Amino acid sequence: MADVAREAGVSASTVSRVFSLPDTVRADTRERVLAVARRLDFTPNRAASSLARGRTRTLGLLVPDVANPYYAEIVKAVQHRARAKDHALFLADVGDDPGDGFELAQAMARQTDGLLLAGPRMTDDMVRALARAGPVALIGARLAETDSAYAELGTGMRHVVRHLAALGHRRIVYVNGTRTARTAGHRQPVREACDEHGVELVEQLGPFDLTFDNGVAAADLVPVSGATAVIAHNEMVAHGVAGGLARQGRSIPGDFSLVTVDDTFMARAIHPALTALHIPLDLMSTRGVDLLLRRIDDPDGEPRHAALATSLVVRSSTAHPGGPAA
Repeated sequence: MADVAREAGVSASTVSRVFSLPDTVRADTRERVLAVARRLDFTPNRAASSLARGRTRTLGLLVPDVANPYYAEIVKAVQHRARAKDHALFLADVGDDPGDGFELAQAMARQTDGLLLAGPRMTDDMVRALARAGPVALIGARLAETDSAYAELGTGMRHVVRHLAALGHRRIVYVNGTRTARTAGHRQPVREACDEHGVELVEQLGPFDLTFDNGVAAADLVPVSGATAVIAHNEMVAHGVAGGLARQGRSIPGDFSLVTVDDTFMARAIHPALTALHIPLDLMSTRGVDLLLRRIDDPDGEPRHAALATSLVVRSSTAHPGGPAA
């Protein structure tokens, strides 16, 4: 670093800022330093920089199920954003048990600069305890005292019900997720929208763990519900519902319309393609990383929240009751 500083005619601290905080250095100075660094084959020593700053330049990401395409897309987007911000990423698959997730989060917090909790199954008190101990941000969930990037599902679920009502459905069944999933609470806007449009909401099926097999189990209950349309908590459950109805010899959308929440590639991978409430996972994940990095730099600042709009993507799995695809 001293050699680069001397050759470029700047201080060692300026060289350091070129590599750690480039936006704080004038463009012409930055280019001159980088040119000298290339000529001298200089690269910063990340370990030494971390020791000097008291930081590891690593972030921790905890997800309930890395095999779920929803969380797989979050992992990919978080890693991309972290790398762009010159941070490495530690990943942990914590499952649905709140206690296990909390213990893993505590262990990871000791090795990273901050934690990203994607769809955490932990209790609010557990999340608050982690946030008191160090920087934490939520992805796909909201807690008032904690930085959060999440999808505004209330409005989106109303769009789903409005779409089904416009097609003529008057009785809808909602397949709910496990009680530890923070998005399980979006049943309330579904009920409110049903009341608004004169649609009967069958008592929820579930709660179910968010797996394909539990979607199949839910499908056994759908025909006896008297409903003509199904809203599934997520794509894993929706695929199970579709598979279970097919095994019964029933068709989508001929016998039942089906809508899912998430909209990963899986919604388009089956026939018929699923009508879905689209969650902008890339943007939500990017915002989560940015919130965490800001929290690391400003540990005493007020919590910030990024509420992202959802959108309804209509595909072939919804139609008029007993009619052709919408």
